[in-house]
Amino acid sequence: MRVLFASLTERDAMPVEKRTRTVAVRLTPGEESAWISAALAAGRRQLGAWVREVAVAGYLAGPRTTNPRETDPAVAGLRAELARLGNNVNQIAHALNTPGHAHAEAAVEAAEPHLAAITTTLAELYGAIERAETRAR
Repeated sequence: MRVLFASLTERDAMPVEKRTRTVAVRLTPGEESAWISAALAAGRRQLGAWVREVAVAGYLAGPRTTNPRETDPAVAGLRAELARLGNNVNQIAHALNTPGHAHAEAAVEAAEPHLAAITTTLAELYGAIERAETRAR
């Protein structure tokens, strides 16, 4: 199916030089679904065109986000802490799912402080995001 240009501006921005190179990217089904959703949300019906637009714009312009969820140092620190806590919980879950694991109760007890820390960190993260968004307005 051929998709017409979304706007005259998009057509006018087409490069004069013909694109002759191909880059392939392997995705999981979930990643592909997320990419398609993002492309559609951006008003693009062609996934390849959206990927090129996002990649080239990001490469040529550098980081251009002003979203406090992505740029606020407090949010970034809390996201990193949350990732570390999640990693600990995943290691505990992996140990529990190992055949012949004899210490399930001990592993569950070891996980409880991490789960409590995750809950606390999530609350802090939501608060930091709200404060960052308020400052950005």
